[in-house]
Formats: sequence, C-alpha cells, structure tokens
Amino acid sequence: MLKKFDVITIGGATQDIMYYTDEAEIIKNKANILKQKLMAFEYGAKIISNDVHITFGGGGMNTAISFANLSLKTATFLNLGRDWIGELILKEIKAKKVKTKYITQNKNTYSGFSFIINHGDQNEHVILGHRGANTELKLNKNQIAKLSTKWIYIASLSGKNNLIKENIKNIFKNKKRIKIAWNPGSTQLKYGYKFFQKYLPQVEVFNLNKDEAIELVLSTGFKTTNINKLLETIYSWGPRIVVITDGHRGAHIYNGEKKYFRKALPNTKNMNTTGAGDAFGSSFVAGLIMYKYDIEKSLKLATYQSNAVIKKIGAQVGLLNKNQIKKL
Repeated sequence: MLKKFDVITIGGATQDIMYYTDEAEIIKNKANILKQKLMAFEYGAKIISNDVHITFGGGGMNTAISFANLSLKTATFLNLGRDWIGELILKEIKAKKVKTKYITQNKNTYSGFSFIINHGDQNEHVILGHRGANTELKLNKNQIAKLSTKWIYIASLSGKNNLIKENIKNIFKNKKRIKIAWNPGSTQLKYGYKFFQKYLPQVEVFNLNKDEAIELVLSTGFKTTNINKLLETIYSWGPRIVVITDGHRGAHIYNGEKKYFRKALPNTKNMNTTGAGDAFGSSFVAGLIMYKYDIEKSLKLATYQSNAVIKKIGAQVGLLNKNQIKKL
C-alpha cells in the first residue's frame, strides 16, 4: 500500500521578530565565566529600529516547510495557541502546501514567539523567547499508530520532562515500518545516554552538532572531542546513519561502512544562522528519499540548502525549492 506522506515532522513552531539595532553596547563581564558578554541599553531609553523582519521558526515548522519545498508530501505535528500568531503560522504552513491535519490549538495558551535583538557586524544577538503552546504538544498514541508515512522527523521538543518522554515513547511504539530521523534538542540531550539507548536501534538517521555529540558521549563517562571517535561511539549505540555537523567547518556522516565529509560552502554574506541546522538535517533526509540513499548527493543537497538559509534573515526564507536545487 502506498504511504500517504513522504515525511511527517514533529516539533515546535514560533513567530520570530528579528530586530536589528546599532544602539546596543556589548560589555565584557570578567566577573562571571558563564556570562562573559552582556548586551546593554540605556535604562529608560526608547530604541528605534528601521530594520525589523517578521519571520517564522521552530524545528517542527522549519523542517516541514523544508521538506515541502522539495516537493515531498509533508504533514506536521504542532501545537499552537488559538490566537492571531497561531492563525498566521497556520496560514503560512498551508501556503507552503504542508498538511495541517495533525496540528492542534489551545484556546488558553499563547502560540510560541521570540524577539531576537541583533547587533553589530557579527550579528551578536539575544533571544527573548516564549515557548508557549509548544510546551503542551501531546501526541495521540492512537493517531501515531495509524500514521501512513515513509518517514517521521523528530525535531527539538520543549515542555515538561514527563510529557516529552511520553511523546517520544509513543513515537517509538509505532510498529509500522516507518523510518525515524531524530535531531534532539537541548532538553532531550540532558537526559543522557541512558535515555537514548533504548530508542537508537530504531533510528535511521541521528543528527547532532559536534558540541551536542561531545555532551551525549560524555554522559557515558567517555570524554573525547575526536570526530571519528564520536561518530563510531554513537553509531555503536544502534542508529543506521550518524550525522555530526560542525558549523562553518562542515559535516560528517557515518553509516558503519564509510565516513563521509563535506566542507561548508564559503559564505561572505552570512546574515543569520537561525534555522541552518534544521535546513541541513531535513535536507539530508530529503536527499535520502529523493536520491535513493545516495549519501554523498544527500550531503551535498544539505550543504547547499543550509548555506542558502544563512544568507537570508529567518529560518525559512532562504530555503531552496526543487527546481533551484536542480540548477545547482
């Protein structure tokens, strides 16, 4: 039987206000190693900006739109507030041809949003965030059991620990032959290896950045920053493909037979790195679907897609569609 969807994403959605200003001061704070730099404004001042961008974010929404942009049949599990922000997010998702049947709305909770203050040539920034309805995403286990999709892509989840753990448990209870890609957020990574070990043998693609990989491996007591050891250790836990991204240096892939590496593209117009990780992870999985598991081609696609995103302001604005990818 043909699957209804190519991929269903699970995660969060936010409206992001990107606010650029030259009126901030960056203060070095030698007194606190955990807060070495502070961004400050004159107390009581009115700060005016002529460079403001209203965009969207959140791992569940970012990855869903990335997949749909590449002409894959896509749906997403999100939880929004029944408010004007939620309605804007829904309108955007529908416009990108992502199916909304698994999106819920809570009337007593605000939708997630963030106000991001950017300053200077390097776009040093502070994020004032409210996760809102994202923290109340609750997956219906009966709904999960009936999913008709080739892939599930788990992005960062937020909320109370017991709810996050219950949601993940329900995803992995699904006995259908659905491939799972997982890009865990900071909350899940704090659970450490003992939490992940029971799920990783069911994971097709496990995607982390280098710092996250170091942290997760360290939770077993093994301290290393060597990329090959990180790849091999995480692969030994059960996932079929391990992806470790390393910022502007590039990305590493290991499938148990061969290690792959691709440098990041040179970029002189680096506007904003928001959403680059979601673009990379979702595009790599999209490549596996589109190019019949050609890892090198999928890695190339992910590299081009994430590079396109950081040239634009916002996590979704720079995403390339299938025709643009073909030209590249």
